[in-house]
Amino acid sequence: MKRLSLYVFLILFSLQTPSQADDIRDFQIEGMSIGDSLLDYMSENEIINNDLKIYQNNSKFFVIDFNGKKNIYDYIYLYVKRNDKKYIIYTIRAINMVDNKNQCLKIKNEIVMDMKPLFKNADYLEDSQKHFVYKDSTQYISQFTFGDDGRVEDHARVECLIIGKKTKKEKEFGHSLEVIIQSAEFGQWLEAQ
Repeated sequence: MKRLSLYVFLILFSLQTPSQADDIRDFQIEGMSIGDSLLDYMSENEIINNDLKIYQNNSKFFVIDFNGKKNIYDYIYLYVKRNDKKYIIYTIRAINMVDNKNQCLKIKNEIVMDMKPLFKNADYLEDSQKHFVYKDSTQYISQFTFGDDGRVEDHARVECLIIGKKTKKEKEFGHSLEVIIQSAEFGQWLEAQ
């Protein structure tokens, strides 16, 4: 059943993007894009009540756990400016839990093949690295960047986060496949933290 839902995920993923994304704002996850108002998808009360409180109250951005209907992803996190009454979306992070590294990498590679024709004008990077917080865990990243530096430019990426045994035991969460759309403004703010 899990394998079937992952293939459905791939089919739906490829159907909801435009034929070519010349700008990160052209790309959608669950129908949402960078630059959209979160108020189009959630009420202001829902936004306030779903603040994950990851960043301090005086930080520029905060993270919302999307509680609306999800067709593809297990979790969706939306990053908006704290004092923006329009709640403009600056980053979308969509996550599906996966069983193991091989399964995740296979799905990631299939998604990347679907994305490559969409992002012909973007620079492409394929890499892996130790996670900056969970030191025994590894990220396998495929990234499409609109600019010179993927950390602080508009980009879309697909990554497998393979959780190490120690972190898995301590945090009680597992491996994940993530599709992320990140704006330059959020990336620059995050890099400065």
